[in-house]
Amino acid sequence: MRAVTVNTATTDQDAKQHGNSTIDLSIVIASFNSRKTILKTLDALANQKTTYRFEIIVVDSSNDGTDEVIADYFPNVNVIRLPRQTYPGSGRNIGVQYARGTYVAFTDSDCLPQPDWVDNIIRTFERVQSDAVGGCLTNGFRRSVMAWVSHLIEFNEWTETTPERYVTNIPSANLAYKRSTFEQFNEYFPDYLGSEDTILNWRMQKKGVKIYFNPKIKVVHLNRVGLKKLFGHQYMLGRWSAEARRTEDLPGKLFARYRILTLVLPLIRWARAFARLVRKDVPKLAIFVAITPIYLVAAFTWSLGFLSNKELTYSKIPVTSADLIQA
Repeated sequence: MRAVTVNTATTDQDAKQHGNSTIDLSIVIASFNSRKTILKTLDALANQKTTYRFEIIVVDSSNDGTDEVIADYFPNVNVIRLPRQTYPGSGRNIGVQYARGTYVAFTDSDCLPQPDWVDNIIRTFERVQSDAVGGCLTNGFRRSVMAWVSHLIEFNEWTETTPERYVTNIPSANLAYKRSTFEQFNEYFPDYLGSEDTILNWRMQKKGVKIYFNPKIKVVHLNRVGLKKLFGHQYMLGRWSAEARRTEDLPGKLFARYRILTLVLPLIRWARAFARLVRKDVPKLAIFVAITPIYLVAAFTWSLGFLSNKELTYSKIPVTSADLIQA
């Protein structure tokens, strides 16, 4: 395994003094109760076919023993253990503080970066003028109807056949930034449970940051979900999407202002996804049409979340409260 263990540190200042490292890429994974999936993710990273040097930092706020499993099977992976559940945005920010690589890549604890993932990230940075790069997400459970609904409702903009180009947004499950960009613009992920990557990318772009999509940077998403989990997740995403548009000048802010319009969003989202697949990914079009009834119900559940007045909670933990475990 080529992963490099991060030196133990206890403060922001200590973390920032790591500089002048020979590490090319820091991989940050925010984790909560991912004991059942994270070993597959770490195994995929351990089997990267690359000569570049990279480190793996898992920021874990689990209560299911995820950190113990990692220590048993991947002792070279550094784990930052947090005292209570922390949202992904704050977890990634903590990982950035301790990262030593020239670039910082993010993926999730239920994702499988493909063997050339590290190489394609770094080579894309070296080839194009961009401050951030990312790639496609594919469905890891191709025989599951619910997995297809979840995948196509969230990731139909970033398929394997989507053309390489500059974009406005890429999900944090397959996203990398130059580490210096965070320091230069002082922008980090907000403490949101959803839409945190959309907000970060939006804020960065407003300051002149360029984001580049390359479908060769590929991650398989292990999104096995049942009907209840699918609808619950969409409801949660809708709530945080509304919060994002109430606080940021994001596209779609009109729906946060005139909330009743949200009820037509399921049809709009379906039509946009259909049009994208017609243009860019015809093989998935038949699947998309077949799952339309469940897709529309899931999209309507998202809209109900968008319309919710229930108060949202935040989970921010300062970096200095992290309890680092020496690998």
